[in-house]
Amino acid sequence: MKPSERNRISNKSGGLPAVAIWAALSTSALLAACGGGDGGSNVTTGNATGGKGAQLATLTPTTLNLRVKGLALGKELALINGSTLLNVQLNGAASFALPAGSAADVQIATQPAGQTCKVAEGTSAPVPADGGAVFVRCVSNEVATVVQPDTLPNNPLSVSFGLREYAYPGIAYESRPGVIGGIFPYEYRVKSLTLDGVAQSTTGVSLDFRTGAVRFTPAAEGAYVLTLEVRDSGSTQKTLEQSFTIQSSAAQFVFVAPDGVNAAGRGTLAQPYQTLAYAIANSTPSQAVVLRKGSYASGGFTLYDTKSQQLLAYPDEVVTLDLNYQILNVYSVTAPAARIEGVDISHVKLYGIKSETTTTGLVIRNVRFTDGVGSGSNENNNPGFIHGTGHGATTARHKLLVQDNDFGPYTRDIGGAYAMVLFDAGNSLTENNQIRLGTGALQDGVGGGIHDKDNSQNNEYRENYIDFPSVKTTPLGIQISAQAGSQNVQVHHNLLVNAGIYLGLQCFASNNCTMTNHDVHHNTVVNQSIYMNWGPFTPGSYGTRLNYNLLSSRTKSPYSGLSCQAEPPNFSSQLAAGANLVESTNTLAFKDSECSARNRTWAVWRDTYGMDTLASGSELSTSATSALTGAGPTTGLPAGHPRRGLRGHQY
Repeated sequence: MKPSERNRISNKSGGLPAVAIWAALSTSALLAACGGGDGGSNVTTGNATGGKGAQLATLTPTTLNLRVKGLALGKELALINGSTLLNVQLNGAASFALPAGSAADVQIATQPAGQTCKVAEGTSAPVPADGGAVFVRCVSNEVATVVQPDTLPNNPLSVSFGLREYAYPGIAYESRPGVIGGIFPYEYRVKSLTLDGVAQSTTGVSLDFRTGAVRFTPAAEGAYVLTLEVRDSGSTQKTLEQSFTIQSSAAQFVFVAPDGVNAAGRGTLAQPYQTLAYAIANSTPSQAVVLRKGSYASGGFTLYDTKSQQLLAYPDEVVTLDLNYQILNVYSVTAPAARIEGVDISHVKLYGIKSETTTTGLVIRNVRFTDGVGSGSNENNNPGFIHGTGHGATTARHKLLVQDNDFGPYTRDIGGAYAMVLFDAGNSLTENNQIRLGTGALQDGVGGGIHDKDNSQNNEYRENYIDFPSVKTTPLGIQISAQAGSQNVQVHHNLLVNAGIYLGLQCFASNNCTMTNHDVHHNTVVNQSIYMNWGPFTPGSYGTRLNYNLLSSRTKSPYSGLSCQAEPPNFSSQLAAGANLVESTNTLAFKDSECSARNRTWAVWRDTYGMDTLASGSELSTSATSALTGAGPTTGLPAGHPRRGLRGHQY
């Protein structure tokens, strides 16, 4: 095949010039497309070796596994292998079917809009015989600053979670901060990099312009200081310059591999331990445990401050922790924060990762929860892949960063199961997660995606994608129940399909519960509604604000709740709804979940209560046709739509 012919195949979707993921050109599909191999080269596929005109042996199909990371919500990446095109819309696992023994020719046919995707370093030509995956990594490119409407609370920019503290010399380092405050979205830029105080070139530092994800390979041991600049998208742009110290040291890492040996004097990169339990037992609190590719029958275990609390997958390798239906518990009251990053977790029952006490922080990042089941005994156990247990205190006990994870599927045998259930969580950030629990996750309409259940303080949920099948649609996509109260919670820029947002379901006046300053803005809610039960309207509650959302509920009312409670005396002062785009043919703006006496028509909603008025910027579309295009993660307003970037999750 001539280079020009190859590029035509790779760019047939109109993308940027093809980026070679693997250089080999020897898949049977590619050979067929090109009329066979060149007379001057030999191509090995299985047991057959042939030059020009050679006959290829019949091969058993196999799978080339891929892992995509960093693909932004709503973006689409087109990959091509031979003549087969694969469109990828979400992060996580993908695959091509290939003949056994063939080499791969995966190329990027079309880059996502505003992003650049590349293959991981160190990829070799043969299809991995062990089923190992090829990693494709995407980063957001620098673009012109966007200006978003100022929304509350609009606090100063700050870093709630820093970058990972440790790096291994010569191995790729990758981390991402947790930034809060200001007006979302953010912009990230590299300002400087030093090693033991000496300036270093930043050309080898990859930085995602929108997420702040950093990747570079430290060349030597020592203290690297990476300084980033963060800007927000407010009408008056806020700027934060933050320096992160990353200690590059081989001594701060313990390695584990399936072919390792549990013995004294081991645990190095060259001579790893064999089991996770042995590695943790022989670690120190200042060390991180790195797992090489493979599956580990870990069962349940607990991370304490007295040993390593950082479990990391080796860069660009697939690591599976098989919990065998037991629990991974975390206690973290001493810095640095506990971290579980880059692993797959299988065979979850009741809880996958359980935060017992994590006042110094727990980072759960790039974790793929592959399967789980409920408890089978008591739905009050609140099953979930991630669970922050309650302690009955009035102060927050858990500080979590839940970032870039993939949840699902979940087969539930009792009620109350979610992807996440949190009690007593404070100063926590949950962002850029994918929640697709499947049809087994819901039973009789109970259960859902994220449940911030009790004593919520200063928590933020943003840019999460939550998708349930239409046959299992649920109001409980993101639920802030406020049992024992909640304050200063933000839910914004999320895309929810067949899943709603629910506020205050377990906050009652009888137990003096209140909800204060809850901001729900720039979400896209498709085929569901925003629900408000007792919590926002109990005496003492105030500051529930619903702004700049896109609610495409079609035949449903866009708002619902109250559940037969008495008419709130301060309804208009406790709730504000404005600047929303509502697509609904329902005559009701607000429907009581049980009692029709509390229903509100659009005239009452607007004229009596002042909600979603034209003056506030809200729009109501009663057309039977939605302005939304795409499906699943690509659902949104089309490019060029005048409301895109102003309402809903897109910016």
